[in-house]
Amino acid sequence: MDYKLLNALKKIIPNEIEILHKRYDILSLIKKNQPIGRRSLAKALNSTEKIIRNEIEFLKSIGYVEASSSGMHITKEGDFVLHDIEGIIYSLNDLYELELQVKQILNCEKVIVVLGDTDQDKKVKEDIGKAAAKVLMGMIKEDTIIAIAGGSTVYHVIQSVKTTKKNSDVLVLPARGSLRNNVEYQANSLVASLADKLSSKYELLNIPDNLSRKTLDSVKNEPDIQSTINKILKANIILCGIGNAYEMAEKRNLATPFIDFLERKEAVSEALGYYFNKKGEIVYTSRSIGIKLEQMTKTAYPIAVAGGKRKANAILSVKDFMKKGCLIIDEGAAREIIRINQL
Repeated sequence: MDYKLLNALKKIIPNEIEILHKRYDILSLIKKNQPIGRRSLAKALNSTEKIIRNEIEFLKSIGYVEASSSGMHITKEGDFVLHDIEGIIYSLNDLYELELQVKQILNCEKVIVVLGDTDQDKKVKEDIGKAAAKVLMGMIKEDTIIAIAGGSTVYHVIQSVKTTKKNSDVLVLPARGSLRNNVEYQANSLVASLADKLSSKYELLNIPDNLSRKTLDSVKNEPDIQSTINKILKANIILCGIGNAYEMAEKRNLATPFIDFLERKEAVSEALGYYFNKKGEIVYTSRSIGIKLEQMTKTAYPIAVAGGKRKANAILSVKDFMKKGCLIIDEGAAREIIRINQL
């Protein structure tokens, strides 16, 4: 949408633009949380029940919302209009400009920014997932090998994949060994789920992180494991999240001395088992089997997902490995990246 026109609309009909935003937010939240009650909706939007009641009555009158004893639902017509005005809302929030600024700061090939801040609303992860799923599906070709890391945001990417096409020549693999908890977010679980949706082939890597070096070397020599590793190293697409260094260390149940080590090294991020400081320097590499960092800069196309203002420093720290890839983040992370860059 033309920026001059948008700026003119903001000036000449500011109240109407505000109403458009409000009704878009209401429809969007109902869709994400349906069925939902008025009180919960008002709380989520930081509004009063009276205001929400008036807006809901209007949206019901034009057939965009339905109410039942279980709560409110969005109708097919409401879903259609939500999709139709998404681009307008995107422009009104200057997300295209945010994408351009973040792209220039990170020197990244492609940046996509979605509305909201995951730190404030966990549902924003679903929108990151939807945007990343579109990118992923657009990259898949014949004989594509997709390597997937674990994580909650990557989980939402896989959940958002929708296709009826059979991809029997595509191979889906875990990017590396799995964590010992949160089975639904583990790479192996996500691999099986994506392969099912794509009707593709897949292989698993049943090796937990941080085995002793002796055990790891022994396992790597197993023929089946070695065969899978060789295929992982030939991946065309790598889908991964970008984590906070200390949060990821805790999820891996790493000892306090190691946490202290990360603090001394001023680690801020973790991706694919590598820990980085603010300068983008690797300060620690996990003992795990799978993707090598050089693949993200040479042979494979990385698709990275992350959300929330607090992830800004982590995203900035891995920018050197996203130059030839696609980064999907939320508005909170994007605005904080820009703020940090201006300091």
